[in-house]
Amino acid sequence: MKKILAFAMAGMLTMGFVGCNSKTGGTSDAMDSLSIAFGDLYGAGMGQQLRSMDSTINMEQALKGMEYIANADTSKAFMQGLQMGMQIAQLYAGIEQQCGMPINKSLFMQHLREGLTKPTPMGQEDMMALQSKIEPLLNRAMEQSPKAIVNKKAGKEYMAKLKSNKDYTFTKSGIAYKVIAAGEGKNFSDSDVVKVNYVGRHLNDSVFDKSGDQPVPFNLKQVIPGFAEMIQLMKPGSKVTVVIPGELAYGPQGNRGIEPNETLIFDIETVGVQDPSEQPARPQMPRPNMK
Repeated sequence: MKKILAFAMAGMLTMGFVGCNSKTGGTSDAMDSLSIAFGDLYGAGMGQQLRSMDSTINMEQALKGMEYIANADTSKAFMQGLQMGMQIAQLYAGIEQQCGMPINKSLFMQHLREGLTKPTPMGQEDMMALQSKIEPLLNRAMEQSPKAIVNKKAGKEYMAKLKSNKDYTFTKSGIAYKVIAAGEGKNFSDSDVVKVNYVGRHLNDSVFDKSGDQPVPFNLKQVIPGFAEMIQLMKPGSKVTVVIPGELAYGPQGNRGIEPNETLIFDIETVGVQDPSEQPARPQMPRPNMK
């Protein structure tokens, strides 16, 4: 605690020393000694602070960042650019996380420079037209990610094997299901809120989601397409195992714990339609943006 306190005090003292040598072109012996003392103190204090945040931190990389900022131009334009640069870095990280691949930084910066230095700013209509291109391009990039390609192939292979299993029925859309219990009454419609017991599994049979002890109500207009289609083929008391290809599940976007283009398996038991006076349907398995 004493070291951190001393480090903080040194930071405040620095304000008093700024400009000490402003009238000379060089440094005095006293200023050199002061520079060494401050360097030692800040090195110890910042090292302690950084290690307390991350014990595995790369100090050489941290030092590069410190030197870059400490020696940089401090003009207003540069500092504003620095802040925007942090936003761009976050964009890079977000796109890589979402698409499974890094953005082409060279192309990005080339076109950013062109847009930034145009003598006439882009109009609002042109900006909106440009924004409308982003989503389809993002979906296309996600489709081409290594994980999306691998998962799509694995799903197709899994489905191909199921075709030789006479217990499974394939629908026109591409889902495959096996009836365990037929149930009784009328089939559900897409306007129903259906109470369901379910377990969601990956192709390796590990569970990613389940209903638990109580059935879960689902609005069929707010779930993934393959799940909604399966429920409408069922009646109260039905039990099935359904295999849903990635394009009818979460698509190239994936979801929490579900990778892009994953083919999913659900064990489903329908209980019945929820009474309007009961609790609202659970906001589960949202419909992805299907193109």
